[in-house]
Amino acid sequence: MKRPDWQLSRNGLFWVLLAFGAVIALHFEHLPPWVTALAAACILWRVLEYRGAVPFPPWYLKMVFVAACVAGLTASYSSLLGLEPMVSMLLAGFGLKLLEMHHKRDAVVLIYLSLFAAAVNCVFTQDIFVFMLVLLSFAIAATALVSINQSTARGFSMGASAIAVKMLATALPLMLVLFLVVPRLGAFVSIPTPKNQARTGVSDTMSPGQFASLVGSDELAFRVRFEDEVPPREMLYWRGLVMSEFNGREWKQTSFFGPDQPILRQIDDPSIDRLGEPVRYTLTMEPSYRRWLFTLSTPATTERGIRRVRDSRLVSSNEISHRSHYEVHSWLDHRLEPDGLHPYRERLERGVPPGYNPETVRVAREWARETPDAEVLVARVLQLFNQSFVYTLEPPLLGDDSIDEFLWDTRRGFCEHFAGASAFFMRAAGHPARVIGGYLGGEVHPTENFVTVRQYDAHAWAEVWIEGRGWVHVDPTAAVAPERIEMSLADLFGDEGFLDDNPFSLMRYRDFGLVNWLVLRRDYIDYIWGTWVVGYNRQQADFLEGLLGKVSAMRLGLLFLLAAVLTLLPFLLVRLVRVGRNRPDPRDALILRFCRKLARAGLPRKSGEGVLDYAHRVAVERPQLQTEVMAIARDYASLRYEERASMSVDELRRRVRRFRPSFES
Repeated sequence: MKRPDWQLSRNGLFWVLLAFGAVIALHFEHLPPWVTALAAACILWRVLEYRGAVPFPPWYLKMVFVAACVAGLTASYSSLLGLEPMVSMLLAGFGLKLLEMHHKRDAVVLIYLSLFAAAVNCVFTQDIFVFMLVLLSFAIAATALVSINQSTARGFSMGASAIAVKMLATALPLMLVLFLVVPRLGAFVSIPTPKNQARTGVSDTMSPGQFASLVGSDELAFRVRFEDEVPPREMLYWRGLVMSEFNGREWKQTSFFGPDQPILRQIDDPSIDRLGEPVRYTLTMEPSYRRWLFTLSTPATTERGIRRVRDSRLVSSNEISHRSHYEVHSWLDHRLEPDGLHPYRERLERGVPPGYNPETVRVAREWARETPDAEVLVARVLQLFNQSFVYTLEPPLLGDDSIDEFLWDTRRGFCEHFAGASAFFMRAAGHPARVIGGYLGGEVHPTENFVTVRQYDAHAWAEVWIEGRGWVHVDPTAAVAPERIEMSLADLFGDEGFLDDNPFSLMRYRDFGLVNWLVLRRDYIDYIWGTWVVGYNRQQADFLEGLLGKVSAMRLGLLFLLAAVLTLLPFLLVRLVRVGRNRPDPRDALILRFCRKLARAGLPRKSGEGVLDYAHRVAVERPQLQTEVMAIARDYASLRYEERASMSVDELRRRVRRFRPSFES
């Protein structure tokens, strides 16, 4: 039985379901497992319904589905006022709508919904390869839109995809122009970000084993473009967190607004002696949903929305919820707070929680009596680490007195074990110390002047305050495993625990030439994309000023008008060319005009009737028109079918123009 025209064809249904599946695939990592399972079940049910195997679900079953979705969303998220809950709710509703999609207009609504859901994915990530998947999803949705408006034939066809691609192609010029000239505006609606979700990266707390867990991730942390040569690897300590509070097991970053922690607006600070020339670079940071930024030591910046705090780190006014760019100057040669500490900082960074790690406290105080000089004591601690300690990606679990167990029992650890133990030891000896969290090194691109830093480059080290010198950089990992400073974890450990959580990561197979080339190409393309597309707002003001001079509403309006004209001009030219190609023969155009005159006089031409036959019939029905009608018909036939006609087209045109048949009933 043939379905009504208002229902979907098999081809249209296929593309609608494929568009839904494409959106689910885009948001797979943002969705609870039950939403993905619901989507698969709804697609299967809709296919079986089309084949007649199952009916549409009754109304009471639909209500059960809706109630189950509400319960699932409530159980999956602490609040429904968030980006991820909203996406999950949207796609769950999409799936349920498939179970009552009867009319083509229902399919149109779902297609528009799939376009919106695909675009929302760009809020989560601005990676170029994800953006290409979004464009693919757009193409599938456009194909679905074309398919449901085509014939209701049951056969499968790819013809609609070609039309859809042409539709998207026609929008590209205007999209490009709008991208270049439309000013970037801040978000007018604040959407809660998924900061409550577990994310890969360093956090504002550090406990034993935390940094070691990042070795399993190759996610991008940030990229850095240097104006001059890239500094040596051993100087690439990307400082982001200063953890001064210690509760016996966990180090924690202090508040941005402590008693001695005013936000410093000025670049110059008397507490820092900057020596030599600064290193200039631009850092492109991936979304972390945190406020701290990563830089080399003693950073300074004039970027809006970024401030430097007393302990020489940069913080953002807002959480980093999207890929962000900022320019920084750093002085690698410096002295930080050499003249003394604020009393609050003095108490905080000497603090040792009572009752924890008694053996370490005892040894530290004994060494302090034997070695009162802080600098010499630091060297002695590093010598201890250099004797019998092991740097490993799989450190053993530690109890409440974690530092005691690490220093005097297991002696196996990752960077956070060594950094935390050395800072605690120095505090127990009476010297201010703290733990610094960030990243070390990164991969320097062989041909371009930028560095790629990934999550497995996460690192922790210590800072000890020494009178007259200020805060001194101390990395005990360098004493235990100096090769860690000189090379990446991939080169150091190879397959031993490196990227265990990502068995299919290309980073695990860099030894193969082709894989290494692909990784380098990918990094470079993504860097260009992040700099010139995602971060285009940095160049847009200069571009508009160079194009328009003084930017004003009138000049922007004229620019938009010009852009619209330039965008439509190619299509108008194509249209004119097609019209020229399809222009009828002037002889045929004249005879058609002749036929229209007779039709208005009540003598229409019959379908399939030849010109001469038509003229003979008119001469019989209207004898008074016989002479003119037969003359025009014979002249047309002569011009059209004889090699050497006795008359010209102009003569035929004059005769048709003078022809005036009258209406007779």
